[in-house]
Amino acid sequence: MIERIAVIGAGNGGKASAVEFTLHGKHVRLFEFPEFRANIEGLIENPILTATGAVNGEARLDMVTTDLSKAVSDVDTIMVCTQALVHERIAKELAPLVQPHQLVILNPGSTGGSLLLAKVFREFGLKKLPVIVETATLTYGCRAKGSTVEIAVKVNRVVYGTLPASAMDGICGELEALYPGLVRGASVLEAGLNNANPVIHPAITILNAARIENEGDRTFFYGDGVSPAVARLIQKLDEERMALLRALGYPAQSDPETSVKQGYASSTDYHDCYKKGQGFKSFRNPNTLNNRYFHEDIGMGLVLFCSLGKMLDIPTPTCEAIVKMGGILMDEDYFKKGMRTVESLGLAGRTLKELKKYLETGEWS
Repeated sequence: MIERIAVIGAGNGGKASAVEFTLHGKHVRLFEFPEFRANIEGLIENPILTATGAVNGEARLDMVTTDLSKAVSDVDTIMVCTQALVHERIAKELAPLVQPHQLVILNPGSTGGSLLLAKVFREFGLKKLPVIVETATLTYGCRAKGSTVEIAVKVNRVVYGTLPASAMDGICGELEALYPGLVRGASVLEAGLNNANPVIHPAITILNAARIENEGDRTFFYGDGVSPAVARLIQKLDEERMALLRALGYPAQSDPETSVKQGYASSTDYHDCYKKGQGFKSFRNPNTLNNRYFHEDIGMGLVLFCSLGKMLDIPTPTCEAIVKMGGILMDEDYFKKGMRTVESLGLAGRTLKELKKYLETGEWS
């Protein structure tokens, strides 16, 4: 039963999750790392969050804390709402605390987050792992400030999977009651490869590097950043993502098709989807290239796409080109860093049959 929940990360997604769970009658604790205490300043003494938009209401949380052990003690569900860059840290800090009966949800999983957590938990000596859920993307379009969070949309058609996949039937009903927009995937890897952020963000950022560095948030990321040529690059990246899905035996759908179903756009054309889509209009450019579009979407997303491509014998030349170009712009060797690869996730050297069995059972033997 999902009744007592610890939400890890007090950013946009974390606060949106915390307030909605509470409004559903759940008992919720919100955790933030001590160095980001500013995100919860005021909430520790007065733990009330107010939501507007697609979710409306005032929610009193059970606890707001920077103590992870207090946050996760005696809860049945742990929801992680952070950037992928801190997944490994979270895994290491959770490993001594997490219990096999607890449900761990990565919202979002950022392609492979669940596999990373499982690997780290095993390295810390856990004999029996909790079920880990990975969503393809964050289930909200939201912005939080202080004790308020504006939830513009609850996203439809978010693919999710469980590790092991065999655990899906035991949790899907309750999870989908909370998030009706969730769509069951065959595995966490199918969910992860439905994350199109690595396809979209790096292409637009690289081809608009000068605009971002010179004009920053005075311009719009999609409205000013997408042109026919940029759209062609996004399409090539998306085709390689879909080829990986098909190689694993999963259905593949273009991201513009998904965006239409999610309500972000009304056209499945790559240019019109992002250039004119109603859900993309308001996003402004970042003020620097030093952001997650490079370090997460390239360094962890596209690098993993390339790594999976080599494992499955699927060419990913466009992904490789973007990883190299992004590395040049940021003076980083993302391939060498290998933050998220089949090796770092413990998948290297396995056959496709072995991989599929692991995804289904959670065991290699």
